[in-house]
Amino acid sequence: MKTLMELNFREKIWCQLFKIKFFREKVFYKLSRYKKKLQTLDKLNLNPKSVVLDIGGNNGVVSKYIYDKYRCNIEIYEPNPYCVLILKEIFFYYPKVKVYEAAISNKKSVKKLYYHKLETNLKNMSLSESSTLESIKSNISKKKFKKVKTENIKSILNKYKKINFLKIDIEGHEYKILPEIIKNLKKIDIIFCEMHGSKHRKEFQNQYKLWKKKIKKIQNKKFFEW
Repeated sequence: MKTLMELNFREKIWCQLFKIKFFREKVFYKLSRYKKKLQTLDKLNLNPKSVVLDIGGNNGVVSKYIYDKYRCNIEIYEPNPYCVLILKEIFFYYPKVKVYEAAISNKKSVKKLYYHKLETNLKNMSLSESSTLESIKSNISKKKFKKVKTENIKSILNKYKKINFLKIDIEGHEYKILPEIIKNLKKIDIIFCEMHGSKHRKEFQNQYKLWKKKIKKIQNKKFFEW
């Protein structure tokens, strides 16, 4: 496939192995960096008709785990062009999974996507999880970035009458989209959100504390810190 040819050798091997169910279940899903989080997805009330929105799809491990377990409809938003290649390779034969190359923000525009300070050629899957729109993030370099398209979270949510599961992992930028998500809680069954500033990334600590209080006030067993 064209996408596979554009990947580095390491990611080519990763994709080929990851597409094999045996390796996913016996190796990748059991890696310490994924295992605990993936186990939290086991009790979701999803089925083949469910709609899942994955904001910050990265390398597709979470979405693939959900698909393997529930066979539901999944829409993935990911701004890192290299990760998009990986996602399209993994989900090429999955019509129920759609991949969009875009970041989700509080407005439609073009923003800088900053990369990890150790990144050399902007094509490193192992460092891709650090990519962010937030220039204050301590492990990125302001000199290493790509300009990416952003979509307005309001417009995205307006596309759906019902979202059965929403997963958010966008490296500190979650605080820009949470206001609109809170406004739309009625159409979302459950939300898992990685909130930076709790135990790591002190640069987001003030935003974390502020939103922790706000979410506690409206807590209705829909929103979970991931």
